[in-house]
Amino acid sequence: MGSLTDKPTILIAEDHPMISIMLADMIDQLVTHSEIIVVESMEKARAIRAEPDLVIADLDLPDSKGVGTINTFAVLFPQCPKLICSGVLDKNLAREAERAGYFYVNKASTYPELLRALQNLLIQAGVLDDVPKGAEKAANEYHSNIYAPGSDKPLTWKQVEIMRKTAEGLSAKEVAREMDISPDTVRGHIKEIFLRLGAKNKGQAVDIFIRAERKARLLDS
Repeated sequence: MGSLTDKPTILIAEDHPMISIMLADMIDQLVTHSEIIVVESMEKARAIRAEPDLVIADLDLPDSKGVGTINTFAVLFPQCPKLICSGVLDKNLAREAERAGYFYVNKASTYPELLRALQNLLIQAGVLDDVPKGAEKAANEYHSNIYAPGSDKPLTWKQVEIMRKTAEGLSAKEVAREMDISPDTVRGHIKEIFLRLGAKNKGQAVDIFIRAERKARLLDS
C-alpha cells in the first residue's frame, strides 16, 4: 500500500498535543510521504489557504465547539473528506456531522480501531490505494508487541525506537537529532509513552520498557 499523490496534505485540528502527535504518528505509518499540518484552534485553521486532502478534527477546540466546529470546517474545506476524532458525540451532533459528510471515530477507541479508521479515511481521500479483500496488513506492521503489564495498548515502533535511545542515556535533543525529528515531538511521544507504560517518570518508564521488551523477545523466541 502506498501514497497515490506526490505529497498529500493532511490537516489535524487538535489542541491536545499527545493526541495530535499520536494521529500524526499513525499517518506516518500509513503514508510514505505526507505534509501534516497541526493547528490548535479554529483561528489557525482559517489561516490555511489551500484545501488539504483530508481533515481530522476534534469537536472541542479552544475557540470552536460542537456544531460550530462541524459547520465551519464544512465551509472552509467543502471538498475533502473529514473525520471527527472526539470523545463525545451526542445524537444531535451525530446528525449534523452525517449531514455535513463527516466520518467519526471515538478517541477512546483501541489503537487498531483508530488506525483502521484513519486508513479508511485515507483511502476515501484518494491518498492510499484500496485494500484488496482479505489482504489487510498485519497489526504488528504498525505497532509493536511491547505492552506494559495489564495494558492493552502497545507502543508504536517509533515509540520503541525513542525508548531504546532513551534507555541508552540519550537526551530528548539527542534522540531528536538521531531520528531527524524535533525535540518537542520527542517529548510529546515520551508523555504518551508514560501513559501507555503507566510510568510516572523517565527512570520508571525505562525500567518498565526494558522488562516489557525482554518479555516480548522471550515470547517471540
